[in-house]
Amino acid sequence: MNRMPEMITELGRQRGRMGVVTRQILWEEYIGEHPDGYQYSQFCHYMNVYTEDSEISMHLHHEPGEKMFLDYAGKPPFIVDAKTETHIPIELYVAVFPSGGLIYTEATLSQDTEHTIRGTMHAMEYAGGAPKILVPDNLKAAVDRPSRYEPGINVSFDMFSQYYGCAVVPARVRKPKDKALVEAAVQLVYTRVLAPLRNQTFATVDELNAAMWEKLDLLNARPMQKIKISRTERFNAIEKERLRPLPGEPYEIRLYTKPITVQKNYHVFFPEDKHYYSVPADYRGLKVRISYTHREIEIYHKNVRIAFHRRETGKHQYTTNRDHMTPEHRFHDELGPEKLVSWAADIGPETKRCIQAVIDTREVPQQAFRSCLGILNLPKKYSRARLEAACRRANEIGVPTYGNLKRILERGLDISGMESGETARSIPSHGNIRGRGSYQGRGVRT
Repeated sequence: MNRMPEMITELGRQRGRMGVVTRQILWEEYIGEHPDGYQYSQFCHYMNVYTEDSEISMHLHHEPGEKMFLDYAGKPPFIVDAKTETHIPIELYVAVFPSGGLIYTEATLSQDTEHTIRGTMHAMEYAGGAPKILVPDNLKAAVDRPSRYEPGINVSFDMFSQYYGCAVVPARVRKPKDKALVEAAVQLVYTRVLAPLRNQTFATVDELNAAMWEKLDLLNARPMQKIKISRTERFNAIEKERLRPLPGEPYEIRLYTKPITVQKNYHVFFPEDKHYYSVPADYRGLKVRISYTHREIEIYHKNVRIAFHRRETGKHQYTTNRDHMTPEHRFHDELGPEKLVSWAADIGPETKRCIQAVIDTREVPQQAFRSCLGILNLPKKYSRARLEAACRRANEIGVPTYGNLKRILERGLDISGMESGETARSIPSHGNIRGRGSYQGRGVRT
């Protein structure tokens, strides 16, 4: 069996259009040259014995381009805070393409879904293609509900895998053989990537990754002891062309919250940024889920999108779409000085002058809106002509307020003024009535 290194190198190789080299093909070629040689079962046994070394065993039983295994290392490295010199543990993501044996690794801040997606995306970019199947080791970031028969895939990870045309098939629970490939890759990362960096200190994840990726390239370029061919060479020879092409644009990571109840003010609290986003008012009290990227917020009810917003980061602030408001809230949101003055002008010049004076007496225009609405609603009980006459009377004495106008109308002073031509003398002087002079210089427009 002195041809074993050559056979291992050939295993899985694509021979033009004639298909992939299998153990059966290699045995048939071998027995053709050695009719008295080993039978097929013995041939496979000795091939397994020969390849017990973890460096070359991982590629023997997998179709090229079919799978990529991924997991996190059990003993993560750390970075050192530059100010406090304390050790900050981080996570070590590892992926392997089992047929060619190519390994990828990356330091991440956590094992959450976002970092797992990003690491998997980087692994496929490193390999230059996507496999048919992603095999996570039941990571919480990828698998919501571990099960031997029907595992529940995390919706964010599932959306990501669909973008790259991959199926997600988690490693089987309590099946150590399913994990052996990536565990062998983890062991090699410890010995060939991290160990050479043991005497160096890194302050950031980016610094650590830059150093790790240099060692990773050396690991993949290093010839395996028994077959004298590197992982990169073998991967390029038998697997790279079998991978699916990557999309033209990298995946924009999209994550999903757990169900959230819409508040009575028809806004949803987004816990990631502590920000509130509106939904149509009819959804008050119902459960929704937020789908988000670093730029967008989408809100879904029963898998139907009901709201879309640009992502904002202001804590405890509100982002509101006017179309989501109730008619009453929309009306108040649309109010402004110009609209109120315009409504008053439709009644008459004295009413316009009165409304403008009420607005100008407030430091903030919004403080005058209720008073103005009260004045403009007086014709519902009295006539527009009477309001115009009452405003003339109030303007003359310099007290154009809702309360004074209401009293003028209730007492009929507007009518007596209209009939007899009385002026401001009809209203007795009082210490609480400041008169026209108190408003000079406030810029009252007529």
